[in-house]
Amino acid sequence: MIRILHILHSMDRGGAENALMNYYREMDRTKVQFDFLLTDPHHSSFEDEIIQLGGKVYRVPPLVIKNPFPYIQGVKRFFKEHSEYKIVHSHTSSKSVFPLGIAKMVGIPIRICHSHNALSEGGIMGLIRNALMPFLKITANVYMSCGEKAAEWLYGKRYLSSGKVEIIHNVINAGLFRYNEEKRKQMRRELNISDDTIVIGHVARFSTQKNHLFALDVFYEFLKLHPKAIYMLVGDGEKRKEILNKISELGIAANVKLIGVVPNVYDYEQAMDIFVLPSLCEGLPLSIIEAQVSGLPCVTTAGTVSTECRVTDLVKYVSLSLSPSEWAKVYLESTFIKRKDRYNEISAAGYDSKTTAHTLQERYIELYNSI
Repeated sequence: MIRILHILHSMDRGGAENALMNYYREMDRTKVQFDFLLTDPHHSSFEDEIIQLGGKVYRVPPLVIKNPFPYIQGVKRFFKEHSEYKIVHSHTSSKSVFPLGIAKMVGIPIRICHSHNALSEGGIMGLIRNALMPFLKITANVYMSCGEKAAEWLYGKRYLSSGKVEIIHNVINAGLFRYNEEKRKQMRRELNISDDTIVIGHVARFSTQKNHLFALDVFYEFLKLHPKAIYMLVGDGEKRKEILNKISELGIAANVKLIGVVPNVYDYEQAMDIFVLPSLCEGLPLSIIEAQVSGLPCVTTAGTVSTECRVTDLVKYVSLSLSPSEWAKVYLESTFIKRKDRYNEISAAGYDSKTTAHTLQERYIELYNSI
């Protein structure tokens, strides 16, 4: 059995983490097993399942750019104590320079860097992350990305066009998201939502990147066009207090449902009428792929969210340079799209874990055999 060490901040529910778990569940774990090296000291959402699937979870101190030495020492110590790993797979963007550099130093032969985003944060931290990018060519020796836009951002256009970057789609368990009219009726009854109410759904971590405050301004304008509407927020995170304050400030609390973090996102999407993701930066968001399976019209950010996630004709791209009222008009136009199941299109495009996990599994085996 080959043990792959995945390096992330945490294994809480997020785009890259969900995709990784979807791959993991479908792997032949007698051939390939996943273990995880995390920096978040808190218990992660997927941790119990990882243990049940036979994986191991380890921790090192958080990576703080101002003082990376506790992290560096922790990773060095870990690799000295765990010489069984021949393949490490880092999902921490340009900060992968640190663990992969240490892995190279201690002689780990296969060092995979994986890009999941297409834009970095602003400010000094964004500048630091950008400055680290060139060093990935020295520390990693296998380059993966969730899509071409994310690959171009982290590795550069020349590296992408050279064929050195492997596109490994973020995958979903697409069967769970298939549209079901009876489940839709059931969920709307449970949530006390009438048939003539339009439900706008947003599934994302409560973070700056996901642009919730702007989305709330858009919903405020949408209520002027269609007063009988609900904004359903699925997720949680560090911006929760700001989001709650914004809801109060706009006076729309009666029209907002905060669902929190739930394992059955697919059930809540049945109750929605459109799906929105006005993100400031993204790679190739799984949430848009999931929403398309269930036939949800999607409205997302032009020039930020990759056009690669437009697998069906359900996705509309809108510029953030437009006003909230202009976004609201696009929302309203999207509500007239008749909903139907789109599973076959998503599966054919290679986003269903049941049909694509074997490809990644065989790539790991090929890399191991090349050592």
